[in-house]
Amino acid sequence: MNQQTNKRYDFFSQGIFVDPMVSNERLRNLAQKIRSVKTGIELIRVGADEDGGYLIPNDLFGIEACFSPGVDQIASFEAGLLAFGIQSHLADFSVDDVPEGVEVATFIKKFIGANSEDHFISLKDWIDGTPNIKNSADLILQMDIEGAEYEALLSTPEEVLSRFRIMAIEFHNIETWSQRDYLSIVEATFNKLLRQFYVVHNHPNNAMGIVDLNGFKAPRLFEITFIRKDRVQQVDGYATLPHALDRPNLSDRPDILFPEGWV
Repeated sequence: MNQQTNKRYDFFSQGIFVDPMVSNERLRNLAQKIRSVKTGIELIRVGADEDGGYLIPNDLFGIEACFSPGVDQIASFEAGLLAFGIQSHLADFSVDDVPEGVEVATFIKKFIGANSEDHFISLKDWIDGTPNIKNSADLILQMDIEGAEYEALLSTPEEVLSRFRIMAIEFHNIETWSQRDYLSIVEATFNKLLRQFYVVHNHPNNAMGIVDLNGFKAPRLFEITFIRKDRVQQVDGYATLPHALDRPNLSDRPDILFPEGWV
């Protein structure tokens, strides 16, 4: 064992974990993999002109329901879907009920996780346990669960993910992508999703700014919209960002753009 490795292990007794950062090339490859593409399907904004609103494909006819884990105090997206006749099922252990004045089909006081235990429920068990959801019906997923999205998505069977025609997901902890083991989980998550879905939009959340990962700059939060591949007739190159309908998540701060290496 070399001296450098010995020094790294010496930090363990002080409660400090030291790990080399992954290469910029590996980060850049992932960033390029999740670039948004043009599908010919118009994007529309559903929800508020701030945090809680998302750009999604205008392909909502026939979607039976929205599953929306991560409630907090914002449900403008779910309220917006009602205009299309789509009711929402919400889940969040951190709140006791949905925001006042918001009409939803069901609410459960649970976090979404890899397994169903204690105050967690898996995405599969949640859908299976929700009444009046037809097995053949298309669904929409809107997920904002503060970093638990990777384990939740990785643990969800692909046949369950295929039920979602559209997914709008906020991805967190981008600064942690620089740690090799964490990045392996992130890569596995996106590889799984991209087998069935195209990325059609990506928007940095301006709440936490840009982080410099040893020369590779990245937003610490961003929102990705996916559409299931069978809904797309053709892909015509990459989409231009930002989209005209993009809005800053926090209106009192300027919006941020993807740095070089992302677009």
